[in-house]
Amino acid sequence: MALLEVRNLEKSFGETKVLKQVSFSLEQGQVLVIIGSSGGGKTTLLRSLNGLETPDSGEILVGGIPAKGRSDAFGLVFQNYNLFPQYTALQNVTLAPTLKKKGTKAEIRQQATELLNRVGLSDKVDHYPSQLSGGQQQRVAIARALAMQPQILCFDEPTSALDPELTEEVLQTILDLRKEGRTMIVVTHEMGFAKSVADVIMYIADGVIEEMGTPEQLFDHPESEKTRSFLQHAKVEWEAM
Repeated sequence: MALLEVRNLEKSFGETKVLKQVSFSLEQGQVLVIIGSSGGGKTTLLRSLNGLETPDSGEILVGGIPAKGRSDAFGLVFQNYNLFPQYTALQNVTLAPTLKKKGTKAEIRQQATELLNRVGLSDKVDHYPSQLSGGQQQRVAIARALAMQPQILCFDEPTSALDPELTEEVLQTILDLRKEGRTMIVVTHEMGFAKSVADVIMYIADGVIEEMGTPEQLFDHPESEKTRSFLQHAKVEWEAM
């Protein structure tokens, strides 16, 4: 049985249908990368999985159980970090586990310290977000998401708010998580990164899964004309950077 099953997910905002009969599955330890143009439904799909949007219809199952109301199902890393500015890196990571009573104070602090060390920030535990670079803030956000021990870790354009020189450190952190066998869903515009990290690539356009397959299938042998057009446009932009 797949770890994640999404069945016929639909979501509208007013008269605009943003997700249309979206169905897919994801196995334990797989990395799904979602690509597509702005407004195609990528972020809405991610927010629907995480419970930040309520789908109009459809099912989301994690381990065969409805995901609604399960705080352990998904963890989300936002594109703009969303750290609490009044808290240190360590306090940002310990806050949610403390509120959810995920262990004793000492256990939660130890876990948070270990997570910050894993993302290369052992020397920044007492720094506030304003004292950290964008890349460092995003790595704190990754540690914060991991602290809740989610079954599936989600990233919404994790490098879009970063300068190019800071992007690499965040992408490397995600690659390291892949090596650990983490199940992840990543929305990204970084095509080279998508190729290197994904087990499965989904191209979503106009609220529909236009094409889905391995990186080799989708990048080297796309079947859909929409997919080919998008990838060609993305390649031109990527090479121009």
